[in-house]
Amino acid sequence: MAGRIPRQFIDDLTARSDIVDVVSSRLTLKKKGKDYWGLCPFHNEKSPSFSVSSDKQFYYCFGCGASGNALSFLMEHDHLDFVEAVEALARTQGLDVPREEGIQSSASQQEDRRRKEMQAQQYRAMQLASDFYQKQLQQPEGLAGLTYLKEKRSLSEGVIQTFALGVAPDAWDALKNHLTQSGITEAQQLELGLLAQKEETGRVYDRFRNRVMFPIRNVQGQVIAFGGRVLDDGKPKYLNSPETPLFHKGQELYGLYEVRQQRGRLERLLVVEGYMDVVALAQQGIHWSVATLGTATSEDHLKRIFRLVNEVVFCFDGDNAGQQAAQRALDNVLPLMVDGRHARFLFLPQGEDPDTLVRKEGAGLFEQRVNQALPLGEFLLRHLRTGLDLNQIDGQTTLAELARPKLQRLPEGLLKKRLLISLSRLTGFEEASLLPSAQPAPQAVNRPPPATRQAIARQGQTTSPIEKLFRLLARFPELAREVPEDLDLSGMDEPLLRTFLPVLNYLRKNPGTTPQVLLAYWTGTEEGEALWQRARLALELNKSAVEMEIRDICSRLKAQQGEKNHDQRYRELLNAMEARELTHEEHQELAELMKQLPPSNW
Repeated sequence: MAGRIPRQFIDDLTARSDIVDVVSSRLTLKKKGKDYWGLCPFHNEKSPSFSVSSDKQFYYCFGCGASGNALSFLMEHDHLDFVEAVEALARTQGLDVPREEGIQSSASQQEDRRRKEMQAQQYRAMQLASDFYQKQLQQPEGLAGLTYLKEKRSLSEGVIQTFALGVAPDAWDALKNHLTQSGITEAQQLELGLLAQKEETGRVYDRFRNRVMFPIRNVQGQVIAFGGRVLDDGKPKYLNSPETPLFHKGQELYGLYEVRQQRGRLERLLVVEGYMDVVALAQQGIHWSVATLGTATSEDHLKRIFRLVNEVVFCFDGDNAGQQAAQRALDNVLPLMVDGRHARFLFLPQGEDPDTLVRKEGAGLFEQRVNQALPLGEFLLRHLRTGLDLNQIDGQTTLAELARPKLQRLPEGLLKKRLLISLSRLTGFEEASLLPSAQPAPQAVNRPPPATRQAIARQGQTTSPIEKLFRLLARFPELAREVPEDLDLSGMDEPLLRTFLPVLNYLRKNPGTTPQVLLAYWTGTEEGEALWQRARLALELNKSAVEMEIRDICSRLKAQQGEKNHDQRYRELLNAMEARELTHEEHQELAELMKQLPPSNW
């Protein structure tokens, strides 16, 4: 649902929720004195160091330093974003989350209700289909599927239930008849991709037949589509649901819902290619993998991943197809590689996939492979220089030309700077000439003196004061108190002010706002998207250092503002002098202003 969550609702919800109830529903706590204690879910420990204070409504781990309130606990423990955590906490209180959406017409409200009812029916149909497939595993018709999962794939009953695996019987209308008896029309089943229709005859039949079934669930756990693996020699080997009102394969990741059900802190995600890879890895205890759904890893996929973790590892087969898939993933991840994020590339031995390899060598060795995966920068340089002789000028020039579009896709940050340094060493070209904006094409030149190189470096590192301020306040919004009230930014020629000023004004009116509340309030807006992009850019900064940085930025902005006001007043007095005689006070003011202005302005 679009619209912001009112701050007052968030405050009231937090006030009426008992953190002890929230935490104890997920951990075992014992009361010692005034506080409750248990084993920390965010790091491995044998002695309880995780304390929950009923008085302060706060948790703190003396082992790893994890801390926060009920909402932050839900976000960390259940791997939720802020809005999802608010909704989860509201459900425990029996509350609906309100949104600030403005006034809707009666017709618009009716349309919203109709749309929600229709969507509820669609989710019901998909869940009924999933239940049907799961029950088939216990029927004679599903014996081949159960044998495949348990004996050929060595899956436990627990993993089968976790992923809600099932089987589609070898029949043309088994699911159709079942859903029809449950009140789901043939038209609805067609719309949701559960049925297929022959164009020549118009005949309608079950899309999935004689297949092991993998339900695809959204982040709320609702079934939105299916993948099916054939149990005989039929084609295609894997069959996915088509695009439907509920399912858009370029946005969904198989296994993401299951990943988020795991307890403990989630550090990274492994992106693999198949359903069975995800399930097989989970069987071996690796519960942090997801799979794309017959498509390349898209920017939408990656945005969803980076809202959950700061590191993604792409896993590919070692053949040509795997190399091509890796290149597509590289192109899509480059624009999202802001500071604080990491991407790695893992290539498996020829003829192996995660399913076969993890069963062959076990979770420990497989995780070692993941830990040794190529960092993005190293993979990019290897990819670009493949087949080039860098001892030759032609090879160096080709590398520079190939690098330009890649660098253009990278946001400003440490990774881009490091790649520029490496490419400069490999090609012999100046760093500035490797940037996409540089014209003409790169040419080998003698290095300029140090002063010139420093000027070039400063040029490549320029970030506007407003951009810096936005990034810092997105991460530490409570430090908006350090921005002077008399600092007037509205007159600056800075496009970013359009999204920054509303956020700054909000923070000034709501002191003490947390990053989570800030992001939730602006959810679904242009300001919210700008905040999300910048909230990740200051993760490693120390709060006291940020406070000093904000003061310094504001001091420089005030100085610039003062200079602008002096210059404006100076021009006003000069213009007045041409039209009339200045007063004695104005002459004195002009003389003072002339002392403060640089000689070039006289």
